[in-house]
Amino acid sequence: MPRKVKLYHYQLPLDCAMILRGQSVTVSEGWLIELQESTEQPNRSQQYKLGRGEIAPLPGFSQETATQAKHQLESVINNWLAHGVVDLSTCCPSVAFGFSMALLELENGLPQTIHCSNNHHHANSALLLAADHRLIKAKHAQLVTSALCKLKIASQPSVAAARHDGDIARYLLQTYSHLRLRLDANRRWSLAAALAFANQIPAEYRQRIDFIEEPCHTPSDCLQFARLTGIAIAWDESLRETDKNGQEQGALQLISSSNSGVKAIVIKPMLTGTVAYCAKLIELAHQQGLTAVISSSLESSFGLTQLARLAQLLTPATTPGLDTVNVFKQQLAEPWPNCPLPLIPLSQLPVTNYQLQSMNNNETVS
Repeated sequence: MPRKVKLYHYQLPLDCAMILRGQSVTVSEGWLIELQESTEQPNRSQQYKLGRGEIAPLPGFSQETATQAKHQLESVINNWLAHGVVDLSTCCPSVAFGFSMALLELENGLPQTIHCSNNHHHANSALLLAADHRLIKAKHAQLVTSALCKLKIASQPSVAAARHDGDIARYLLQTYSHLRLRLDANRRWSLAAALAFANQIPAEYRQRIDFIEEPCHTPSDCLQFARLTGIAIAWDESLRETDKNGQEQGALQLISSSNSGVKAIVIKPMLTGTVAYCAKLIELAHQQGLTAVISSSLESSFGLTQLARLAQLLTPATTPGLDTVNVFKQQLAEPWPNCPLPLIPLSQLPVTNYQLQSMNNNETVS
């Protein structure tokens, strides 16, 4: 069956520099892959069905660099062209996820549209906030109509900074009585700092905190925090760390052994692996009574729309965490709902064409 591949390369400027584990990042680099496979309909001109995916390693968080991902991606492309099937189990997470998404779309396995709520100014995603009063006040209109937001905390690890973040969380819960919070601390705090944060939030407000993603440096301190404060935690980084040698059992065991202090797992597919593996983690979490949340890393608007469709498929009853399009200056290929940023079409990106006949690449730069 005839097959073709187009590989688009992009470099999207960020609205402002981001510090990712000590690295200053001003541009997000990645690839959009387009798989084409002939439908081979008798007595008709040849037509191709399409499947697309995004590959975008996250600096400081991904196991692989962009260069390593590109090298591996080319090998996977050539295998798919030759055989029509690929083994993604040994691939780095960004390649495994992006290629598996393209395969899923190729087989019409993704919902065609993403859910948008009439009560929100964004797609069905938790509103993203930083622990900054000025920025929060700028989003007052959205907060009034939002039922859920994700608050990024712990930008500084000190006890004093943790108290400040606790004040911010308390302010949100006091001011917007309908609002629920998800908190993300990225393991930045000691147990003492995490407790200082919690002490700023009265007990009657804590029930409106859905969870906090790994507040402390170690899983054991995270669990101790949950026991002492009654604020539930969610596993995020620990899921990937236990799997960093390619062994799925670590993450599966972590989910299976979760106690009453754990309420959720947060899955960033670009850092996790294939769609099938993400689905396996989600299924196990649900069996354990945990919420599974699909979350973005630093995908383009195209990648975000695909994640929204995946969330609709795998976690339809749970609001995903995808409100990151505004960290960019531009959108790519597919617009995010109600986002005013300019859109770059695929036709303006450098593209490499692959096909089986010669197994040679034909690179075209627009």
